[in-house]
Amino acid sequence: MNRIGRRRWMKLFIVAAIIFGGCGPPITTRLVTIELEKPPEAEVQSINTIGVIPFSSPASDVGRKMAADIAKALDGGVLGLGPFAARTIRPPEDFKPTADSIRKLGQKEQVDALILGETSQFSVQTSRANQPMLSMPEFGSSDHSEYEWVGILEEESIKDTYYYRILPRQDPDTVEVSITKLVSTLTAQVRLVETQSGSTLWEQEITRQFERIRFPGPEADTEAEIDRLVISIANEVAARLKPQEYRVQRLIKAPHFGMIPVAAKWVRRGIQAAAENDWLTAEKLFFKALEVAPDECTVNGNLGVAYEMNGRLLEAVAAYERAYRCRPKDPTYRYYSDDLQRGFAPDLKQEDLPTTVVGVRGDGTIYLSACGRGGHPPGQRFTVYRTEVERYQQGARIKKFKETDLARGRIVEVDEKMSLGQLLLYNPVLNVRRGDLVRFEAK
Repeated sequence: MNRIGRRRWMKLFIVAAIIFGGCGPPITTRLVTIELEKPPEAEVQSINTIGVIPFSSPASDVGRKMAADIAKALDGGVLGLGPFAARTIRPPEDFKPTADSIRKLGQKEQVDALILGETSQFSVQTSRANQPMLSMPEFGSSDHSEYEWVGILEEESIKDTYYYRILPRQDPDTVEVSITKLVSTLTAQVRLVETQSGSTLWEQEITRQFERIRFPGPEADTEAEIDRLVISIANEVAARLKPQEYRVQRLIKAPHFGMIPVAAKWVRRGIQAAAENDWLTAEKLFFKALEVAPDECTVNGNLGVAYEMNGRLLEAVAAYERAYRCRPKDPTYRYYSDDLQRGFAPDLKQEDLPTTVVGVRGDGTIYLSACGRGGHPPGQRFTVYRTEVERYQQGARIKKFKETDLARGRIVEVDEKMSLGQLLLYNPVLNVRRGDLVRFEAK
């Protein structure tokens, strides 16, 4: 091949790289560091066995359950996942946490250390208030003359199909809806004591609060709310004692050559925003890429990092799970999901990973991600909600977790990758937006 031919091929390669990689200067993969709580100063990794004493508490069931959950979270037996062999032990009735009594109990139970603690306060407060909501009439609930058939061409970046549906002619009605607010709080004082010397290796006061706003308001299940907090604190104790790093690093990945050019453009802009620590803008840009390329591992993973940096932790878990499904052989996003779920969303189960809103239209129609995969047929009711997280000033440990209902609706049409829902009741002040979560009602 002559020199002119080589130059021509080189120019073609450069043009192809620009087309597939998107416009703008090249952006490389980079690490984003997320600060976590500093681990205990004491060396606890040398401990092999830990005994957990049921906590003293105004309600004995709360203390016993927390002790059992901590032991389960720490246990590294045959089926356990933790670094210790841990179990709940019953102290004598006259037991007092002095150095001498701790040594005797440790020798008797054959444990290297004891976890002592007390539940200093726990409560669930419930209040109700009426709030104006917008209500869309349901098809079939009134005279057919009030409805008309319309054909709608969906946004091309999401879907280029006509949907022929019946839409209400009249505007939404304003109705008064009963809002129930549940605020549950639990505080535990925990310390880890070496049995040989009776010295305290680590101690911490942990306060966790969950706030849930629901409509219409159901009766509060006080025990369920406290159980949720107990599990949360038990997981935090276990996470604090396990070997861990002071910082967790997440990988922001650049678009690859095979990515859709439009999606690559949004990813590149999102990375630029992230480099400037503008994570709200980065989230919006990564979401634009998701609309174009919903099955891209890099797009979902980058969106997960943006969600996590913005405190939308359940949304981050869902994004990491989507990224892992796109590329199951890459363990990166599985680690991110598991790490985040253990540390910040301990009450979220694998099968409860939420569906998210990926698009909103002005007529009350919303697009839902992969709704059909979960077996949610047309007509099934759902609630759209939003999560917020408040952290302590020191580190990234959660102080308050808030979950707010925004709207109610029903599934209209189902597709393999995306589904349509119609909002029937929604809060005009807190508009439904992309990235909000969806909870389905029992069939």
